[in-house]
Amino acid sequence: MHPDLTPEEIAQRRKDAEPFVYPEPFGFPVCVVLSFFIVFYLIISTLLGLATQLHRDIKIISMDFTAEPNINNKSSTQQGHYLPLVSARWDLVIRVPGKLVGNDICLQGNLQASFLYKNVTLVTSSIHSYNDLERDTPQLLSVSAVATGEALSGAVGKEIMEAIKERNELQFGSRLSLTDCREETKKGTVSYECDETKLRLEIGSDQIKATAFGDHPTCIIKE
Repeated sequence: MHPDLTPEEIAQRRKDAEPFVYPEPFGFPVCVVLSFFIVFYLIISTLLGLATQLHRDIKIISMDFTAEPNINNKSSTQQGHYLPLVSARWDLVIRVPGKLVGNDICLQGNLQASFLYKNVTLVTSSIHSYNDLERDTPQLLSVSAVATGEALSGAVGKEIMEAIKERNELQFGSRLSLTDCREETKKGTVSYECDETKLRLEIGSDQIKATAFGDHPTCIIKE
């Protein structure tokens, strides 16, 4: 015991030694505030993650489509059939975000593109070489492809011409392949799958042209 302490001092020491218990009404607001900060943190983390991903996505800046129908095919015209396409050309411009340049994608390398209609590959371009990209800087790269013959004379070519007759727009999908510079991979190339691009048609007497419009489609990495 404490013989030198008064009863009042002993009682005060016992009171000081007791753990502090928050009053019951105080506990609920604390829980609400903590819950708010947890939810806020999760939302901010999600948004930052999405923003980071957006900065790593390739964008299609423009796509031009030029096609030549066989206007000399009189038998098809007289029978009311579609005019088969003699040739078609796609001109594509993509924007590679700065976060990829020099990190995921080499400063010097190759670009190749495939063009699809309703998930059917129509043509794959030859390999396009690019040089001297600037590290961590957004870059524009272009590539073209030309399709002729069987790729356009079959069922898919007929569907394209039927779509041209029925409406004033087309949609093409695309796939990209670029030289891979990621240290953790040894594939040599990295593949991207792009959203379909909407193109508005301009039909001339001997040529069909279409130009991309609307939002820029996104290309995401495909492992």
